[in-house]
Amino acid sequence: MPTRAVMLHKALAQEVEFGTRDHLLYELARDLSSSLDLDTVLLKVMERVITLMKASRGFIVLVDPVDGTLSVQMSGGSDPEKAREFLGSRTVIEHVVQTGEAVVATDASLDDRFKGRQSVIMQNLRSIIAVPLVTKGNVIGALYVDNPFRASIFEEKDKEFLQAISDLAAIAIDNARQYERSEFLRQLFEAHVNKQVTDYVLTRSGRTLRFLPGERREVTMLNSDIAGFSTLSQSMDAEELVRFLNDYFQRMIRVVLEHGGNIDKFQGDGMLVVFGAPNPVNDHAERALNAALAMMREIELFNREQLDAGHSAISVGMGLDTGEVVAGHVGSDDRMEFTLIGVPVNNSAYLSKVRPARVLMSESTRVRVPENGFQVADYEPLHLKGAKGPQAIFELAATYSQLGG
Repeated sequence: MPTRAVMLHKALAQEVEFGTRDHLLYELARDLSSSLDLDTVLLKVMERVITLMKASRGFIVLVDPVDGTLSVQMSGGSDPEKAREFLGSRTVIEHVVQTGEAVVATDASLDDRFKGRQSVIMQNLRSIIAVPLVTKGNVIGALYVDNPFRASIFEEKDKEFLQAISDLAAIAIDNARQYERSEFLRQLFEAHVNKQVTDYVLTRSGRTLRFLPGERREVTMLNSDIAGFSTLSQSMDAEELVRFLNDYFQRMIRVVLEHGGNIDKFQGDGMLVVFGAPNPVNDHAERALNAALAMMREIELFNREQLDAGHSAISVGMGLDTGEVVAGHVGSDDRMEFTLIGVPVNNSAYLSKVRPARVLMSESTRVRVPENGFQVADYEPLHLKGAKGPQAIFELAATYSQLGG
């Protein structure tokens, strides 16, 4: 029988071991909480698991949230060229994921549960531990470590320790996935709605507030319209037309965003842009005019490429008007849109359709044009919406150097 001294020594050793493991779990929790990047979280988990479990290799297998398939998301200790290939026992992994129960095998080649399985035989698997990754009551994957060369290197207490690691890892993985998903949704939202509006809505909306109330803003509206587009579109097949518009809009959108504009909507080949909403700015007219000049430069480059490719050049009309609009959400609980309502919206659209195509502005925009930097010429008076008679209209002229010539 073991002496009292031997028993005391073992008890003290276990106490030290458990104390050390508690400290290691604390360090792991602190380490995992420092990142929301999924790959970084997985790598940190894998590195700690291999070291703490003294395993030859390890794998983190996750369940695809869409189709339920299993795939290796991180590995350690295995051939780098096979980093995404699962080299352990598929039977063990499937059992753990399906049942949510941990598995420890001191010698898988002799274990009645696994000894006849192909993966165990082919790879001569020995010591194995696999535990489920569980969060919010759902199994999202499994942590798996093994040693293909030595038997009996893992004990029951090692399974419990790995499960404790797995519980911390599952929370970190779920948080990283949620963050990854939210960032994807934000980017998707920004692809359909200007970033200004995205940030504006997310900042001001609460859990119960879905509509942003209307706010009056002094803005400068810029509307663009390709002259003769209906005729042009009839000469293109569907794919060519979409490719043409995407190429054209990609250039225009970049310019608008660089100058702080917010794209309110696309209307076929037309684009309605606002400067000064949802975020108010004092220099909205100057920003709009600089954007119009930059758009003219891009159209010049675009036309050169069109002609080099044997296609026709295009003419784009632009209209600018400055005044007060109401900015806010319009729609219902099922479908809503951040939009702008006011005379400048209609006036800018009207001016963009004047032919021959040119860049025209109202007098309210003209009076806000800085003394230097813009060449503005008189244009014939036009009858704008809501006006009692013809209004003074001005044309923005660009010099050869301003167009990049």
